[in-house]
Amino acid sequence: MVTELAVAVGTLLVSEPLMTLVHRFAFHGPLWCSHKSHHEQPTARRIVRNDLLWLWPLSASAALVIFGSPVLAGIGIGGAAYVGAYIFAHDGVAHARFWVPRAVRRMTVFRVVAQTHRLHHRDGRQGVGAPPFGVYAAHLEHRWRLSARYTPPTRLCPPARA
Repeated sequence: MVTELAVAVGTLLVSEPLMTLVHRFAFHGPLWCSHKSHHEQPTARRIVRNDLLWLWPLSASAALVIFGSPVLAGIGIGGAAYVGAYIFAHDGVAHARFWVPRAVRRMTVFRVVAQTHRLHHRDGRQGVGAPPFGVYAAHLEHRWRLSARYTPPTRLCPPARA
């Protein structure tokens, strides 16, 4: 039990910088056509194509917890916890896609998350000109100009099905 908890906490801490890289180089790269739905409909209360990108890490986490050793189960627990924390802060707080209590939205950490995330969406519904950030450490990435050399995606995507 202690092993799973220690590995889960470590995984949770490593997940933010890893997700920052995934967002920048995968979501705004080869997965742009799926991720673009989030920029076009950032406050949609229904499932958009971008939401389906969370199925693979959640499925992998479930498999690690069910079939893995204590270390692998800890990785699965930490990964699933990060996905939950990301969805809460990103979809719930920053984009208001579901209800979050006002007291939580007013907490400093979540106000900073929402303010910094607006920088990513500053070019309106396209949002492709703004550098992609992580969620919880985005204010540090912005302050330290870690995304200064960002090149927006230019890939053309097929039209969405109605």
